This record gives sequence, structure tokens and C-alpha cells, in this order.
Amino acid sequence: MEREKREYRADGLKLKRLRAQFALTLEQFCGKSGLDKATARKLFKGTPVTLTTLSIAAKVFGITDHLELLHPDELVALGVDPTVTVSGETVQEWQVEARLTAWEKTANGLQYHVARLRHRFLPSRFARGKCYELRHLAVAERQRLDGQLRRHAEVCERVGRHPNVAENVTATFVENGGLWWVLDRFEDGTTLAERLTEGPLEGTSLKTVMTGIAAGLDALHREKIVRRELSPRFVLLRKKDRTPVLTDFELAKLLDGVPTVSPVGGWPDDPYLAAEVVSRGTVDGRADLYSWGRVFVHCLTGRLPEPGADADAARTSALPAGVRAVLVSCLALPKSDRPASVADVLKAIKKW
Repeated sequence: MEREKREYRADGLKLKRLRAQFALTLEQFCGKSGLDKATARKLFKGTPVTLTTLSIAAKVFGITDHLELLHPDELVALGVDPTVTVSGETVQEWQVEARLTAWEKTANGLQYHVARLRHRFLPSRFARGKCYELRHLAVAERQRLDGQLRRHAEVCERVGRHPNVAENVTATFVENGGLWWVLDRFEDGTTLAERLTEGPLEGTSLKTVMTGIAAGLDALHREKIVRRELSPRFVLLRKKDRTPVLTDFELAKLLDGVPTVSPVGGWPDDPYLAAEVVSRGTVDGRADLYSWGRVFVHCLTGRLPEPGADADAARTSALPAGVRAVLVSCLALPKSDRPASVADVLKAIKKW
């Protein structure tokens, strides 16, 4: 006789998001729930736990139905309505409302598209969803890419709420693992790349965008995260005030011993990347300063000169002397000649 299943996997990402939302340390969670640390760690890692443990955790977060904390695969196995968890048009409690892009490719070759989603039960709430197509990949290849797929949500969780960094809502598989969705808080606006097709940025707009990008990078670096792949297409500009939001962190580098994620075939030909990233040399925050400088020159002139010529464009610009000097420094090809940190850049441009 088949033995009844007694333990179930929780949705680890959802639980981590809830813990961050309630600002609870592991010790505080254990104090509120009465669970020991070993059980709490199993819960947050997605290791199978009893339904009693799930129910206790749900009460801590004010959730009445503990099944809401189950991993989507567990819900499907229990026979929960598949139109809620595994539909190509529905992602958990979110409904795909409109596609914002056609299918595109990441630096590591994965196909994805971006969509706007509306909450099924809170219709005034929207999310920006990035959907990765994995159905054509072998299981071993999916497992190899697992770290890259989870990296964006992990980066957002480490940084927490910041006006210039995307706020992640959740990340999950749908269609039995064939699609991977990453959902962020929706920001009404366009990418910086789209805005640059109209020409250069001027005056206050230029200052707002470039100081905002620098502030976002500073938030990443404080958490020992290097963006590496900073490009106008990965910067969203809010429609209401044109403030920038950094997003798409799948290939960000964590500097605290976590395995590095990089494209298997090498980095693509990206004109904003620092040389040390492409050559797979030692990478630190100064790689982001170089990319920031390249993006700055593109915004300033409306075009992207060749490396070396970009510094000349900065020197002859009408920027304030302090801003001009730090921009030229960021564009230095040897990273040793660039500023030591984004904080130094922000300090130099604070009187802009």
C-alpha cells in the first residue's frame, strides 16, 4: 500500500520575500513561530516540511490558507486548478495582460519576452514579467542555468527596496517547468535605449538619469554585487519623472563566494562592457564605473563613440568641471585609473 505523503516543499522565494517584507531575521521568525532554527532553515530552503510547519509559518505572515506557501509543483501534484499555476497566460495569482516585447535573447542565449501582468484578485496591481522559454532545453541544461535564472530575484532581495533598483515580486516555473517567470513591480515607462533613439538627454534629464543609475549601482556594490552588464536596454525610465530603475540582473556577479554565472560561449559583443569582463579577468565594481561612463557619453551626445574617443567627447562637453573630470576618469581603459568606488563618483557629482 502506498504510504501517504507527509512532507511538502514550500515556495522558498515567496517565503524569503515575505520575511523581507515583514523585516524578520531568522531568529525573530523563530521567536514568532516557535519553530527551531533547523526547521526554519528547511522551510526557507524549500526542503520538504510538514503541513503543520507550513500552517505555523502562514500564521506568522497573516496568511489564512497555508497552501498558498506551497511550491507550485506541489500544488499541481495535489490537483490544484492548473489554470492558476501552469497556464501560459496565468502566473500564480497574476494574469498576462499584454506582451511588451517580442522574443529576445539574453547574453547566455536564452529566449525571453517581457509582459505586463495584472493581479487576478487586486486588479489595480501590475507586474513586469520576464518569461524565459526553457521547454526546448534538456533537464541537465536547465539545471546548469538554474543559478542564472534565480540570480535576478536574489539580487533584488539582497538590495531590498531602493528607488533605482527593480523590486522583485516573485519568480516561478509554469507549464510544468517549461517557462520561467520573473515578476517585478511594474514601472510605467520605457527603457533608456528606447529613449535614446530620440536623441541625447539634456539638462535636468541627463542629471536625473545618470545620478540615479549611479545611486542604483552604489546600492548593488554595498551588497557586494557587480552589475557587469550595464546597458541602456537594462535601465527603465519611469514615465512620471524619468527617474531610472536598474533591472535584469541575471548575470550580475556576487562577490561573497557564491558561484559566478557567466555565458558559456563568452560575453557577446556589447559596446558598454568593460574589457576585464569580456576577458574574464578579475572583476570588481570598477567594471560598472566604466559601463556607467559609456552610458553617460551616449546620453550626453546621442551616440556611442569608440573606446578612447568617448573620453575626448567628455572632455569637450559643457558639463561642470567636476562632473567632466569624474566621467573621464570612469572611461579609463585600465581599471586602476578609474575611481575606487561609485560613492566617490556620487560625491564628485553631488553639486551638479
